[in-house]
Amino acid sequence: MKSSVLIVEDEMVTALDLKAKLISIGFAVPAIVHSSKEAVDMAAELRPDVVLMDIVLQGEDDGIHAAKKISSLDIPVVFLTSYSDEKTLQKAKSTSPYGYITKPYHDKDLELALKIAIQKHHEYRDKVELIRYKGLGKGVPLTRHDDDIKWDERPRILIVEDEIITAMDLTAQLSDRGYLVVDTVTKGHEAIQKAELFRPDLVLMDIVLSGEMDGISVAEHIHDLDIPVVFLSAYTDDKTVKRAIETSPFGYVPKPYQIDELYRTIETAIQTHRAENDKIERIDQKITSKEGEMVIEKTAVFFISAVILSLIVYSLFTRSMTWLMYLLFIPAIYNMLIVGVSLKKPLPPGGQDQPFVSILIPAHNEEFTIERCVRSLAELDYYKDGQRNYEIIVINDGSTDRTGEVLSLLKGEFEDLHIVTRKPPRAGRGKGYVLNDGVRVCQGEVIAVFDADARIDPDFLSKIIPYLDEENVAGVQARVRMYNADRNLLTMMQEVEFSIFGNVILRARDIMDKSGFLGGNGQLTWKKFVEDIEGWDGFAVTEDLNMSVKLIMDGNKIRYCPEAVVWQEAVPEWKAFFRQRVRWATGNLETLFVYLAPIIDAKIPLYKKIDAIQYLVFLLFTVFVMLGYIVAILNLTYVVRFSMEAPVIIGLISTIAFFPGVLLGIRRDKVGILKSLGRSVEYWAYCLYLIPLFFAAFIHMLTRKERRWAKTKHTGD
Repeated sequence: MKSSVLIVEDEMVTALDLKAKLISIGFAVPAIVHSSKEAVDMAAELRPDVVLMDIVLQGEDDGIHAAKKISSLDIPVVFLTSYSDEKTLQKAKSTSPYGYITKPYHDKDLELALKIAIQKHHEYRDKVELIRYKGLGKGVPLTRHDDDIKWDERPRILIVEDEIITAMDLTAQLSDRGYLVVDTVTKGHEAIQKAELFRPDLVLMDIVLSGEMDGISVAEHIHDLDIPVVFLSAYTDDKTVKRAIETSPFGYVPKPYQIDELYRTIETAIQTHRAENDKIERIDQKITSKEGEMVIEKTAVFFISAVILSLIVYSLFTRSMTWLMYLLFIPAIYNMLIVGVSLKKPLPPGGQDQPFVSILIPAHNEEFTIERCVRSLAELDYYKDGQRNYEIIVINDGSTDRTGEVLSLLKGEFEDLHIVTRKPPRAGRGKGYVLNDGVRVCQGEVIAVFDADARIDPDFLSKIIPYLDEENVAGVQARVRMYNADRNLLTMMQEVEFSIFGNVILRARDIMDKSGFLGGNGQLTWKKFVEDIEGWDGFAVTEDLNMSVKLIMDGNKIRYCPEAVVWQEAVPEWKAFFRQRVRWATGNLETLFVYLAPIIDAKIPLYKKIDAIQYLVFLLFTVFVMLGYIVAILNLTYVVRFSMEAPVIIGLISTIAFFPGVLLGIRRDKVGILKSLGRSVEYWAYCLYLIPLFFAAFIHMLTRKERRWAKTKHTGD
């Protein structure tokens, strides 16, 4: 397959000439764009192998601004510009480009720069993938050496050149530019020895050397030292070039060289190498941290399993379940408190601001729902000064169905629709990664997240945005309902479940201290808060819960807006439903085990710590509640008799506490009393699935080796 190059050039004649040249030498050119905004949009959508970027572009932003966003999407950028002054170079260097070519240029130089950039980026991407499975230092070149002796802060250059006069000239010229030339050598084996000894920041390598080894062979030998190489040679035949590119150099400067061109190449190489290594070390630290978290999770699962097993053995041996009555009294009291608080009327929001909103929709194989979702969001009545005050960004995460085709058709219809494409190996890693790509290219002050099956009314943003206009409010969650609730009993029970969650639990938490939690579909957050916590955690199974806990630990508030409703698809089949809930339960337990200690240590009031912990352990308590009902049924039917010797009031409260919240949640949707009672009993029976779910989640946490986005399949029915 041909490598693709996105051309970003505001001079049409130049752009068309570039396109013709690139096609003639074997590249594909999927598009030509003329502005910074177009560059970011097209790079995100098309995911080219490399972006060829002019620095000066039409519009408010220049190519450097666009390059920063494009580079953040892990797409290499090569600058092609008429500007070669020091100020421009330093600005461009900050984006860590993979090349910098000054006009006028030779066609061969352009070809080399693009091929080197693509090869070098592929090597970097392969190194990142290797880290995911082996970790830094286990087959991955190291970049930090404790035995290095830094006797000078200047960038250190090793010159490998067999022409003495040229070597002396290079040494003088580079020294004048502020580099420290650690040595000059003429032979290949000497170059390897000196590279191992000095560990320079860059090796400037002539290809033709005296002796048996040429410069390309030397580059192959020092490759694992992770020292960037820039080739300097008068020989540019195709065979030599191909061998040189396969070593993944950071540049190729032909002789006779121009010192300004050489300087730009060296500066770009050193900056890009440092940026790559910083990214790799951060990724490795993240991987190491997540491996530690999985150890914590498995340890916690083993511990809790041992406690539960001990209690079961104790109960079977003594025929006593008194301990369960006392245990159930804790969530019973809290449930009654939540119900009581939810009876109060929430304070209305008072905000008047209308911030620009970026709507993010992660999508993986959503051909049946994505069109309806986009059309619903495109009808939002949210304008400021007569202009649409929001954008829609769909992140297509490696879809293999017709999702991409549907989105392409929709983009031709809606000018405010932007598409971000994720391809393997980046695709399928986790929903958090998908959302973070959207954040990197979005323009909004506020980020709204919807699933691909979402449907909303035109006034959704007008209703929910005022809830954000309050001090320390980082986010707000909308009411979630099921548009296919009447399909069968399972879908109706999901509607009841979300009614209880919204009408009682989130309502009460908003009244108490605006301490709600974000729930995936229909969540809004200020972009600045998302950036403060470095975005969503791509490793987290439930990235929304993970983010909520981080925001709360930082002392922020999360509100609930019952007036703004997002309709989603309930899962109609038990197998898919159980799979979804195992993922949710795993994410809940994962967050509990990993963040229990940090919550306790967080600099927030004690009652907020208790409240957050209670929310995270709610699933465990609910499982025990259902277990309590099973024990009661066994007692009443005389199948197995267990003594329950706690005071009657404790047993009574523990027994009935489940139902007031259920009834209230259903009734608030204006359901008749008799139907509400019937649905309450159905919901009680439905909740029995939590017992096998609990054990399935524990087994999943013990057996899983990595975290991936196990999304729910939507049919659009």
